[in-house]
Amino acid sequence: MKLLKTAVIGASLALGSIAAPVIAADVAAPSGVYKVDPTHASVTWKISHLGLSVYNARFTKFDIDLNLDVDDVSKSSVKAVIDVTSVETDYPGETDFNGEIANDPKFLNSSKFPKIEFVSKSVEKTGDKTAKIHGTVTMLGVSKDMTLDATLIGATDAHPFAKVPAVGFNATGTLKRSEFGFTHLVPYIGDEVTFNIDAEFQKAK
Repeated sequence: MKLLKTAVIGASLALGSIAAPVIAADVAAPSGVYKVDPTHASVTWKISHLGLSVYNARFTKFDIDLNLDVDDVSKSSVKAVIDVTSVETDYPGETDFNGEIANDPKFLNSSKFPKIEFVSKSVEKTGDKTAKIHGTVTMLGVSKDMTLDATLIGATDAHPFAKVPAVGFNATGTLKRSEFGFTHLVPYIGDEVTFNIDAEFQKAK
């Protein structure tokens, strides 16, 4: 069964006066280039704080391109670019903690390295709805291998609003920030950072 085939999960749900279609059995979005829908996507990350809690934050500006081959998933590819100045920590008070994380040379140093990029090198299908995306992440001018564990959430050949094929994925991965020269406050603030990406994609017109 192709990666994008899914089982029937129930009747359509009412969304105002518009019926939101549920993915039916053996319905697959076609191969092609897909662009992320930023209004229905998130890039979050988490890190240990003093060994007492897990601190969660996110990036609000990013672009992800997906070249999807439904007949041979291994031929698919993905590229993600994150604007580091869009970091959002929800830190309370008057301190511009977002600006400090984004701009301080001890942190993400946006004036010199304004983006984090991930470019896939290969895709390994691991199940009907799962795959490992092997690629390279570049941060702070350093490039390292990274693997994302991806799961198909859903697919349709006719998005009810955009009227184009659409797919949705979740992907997770981890990196050690010290390997990119980002050692500030290690080990008090954790070395391992976990990323979580949830994204809808629409087929490019």
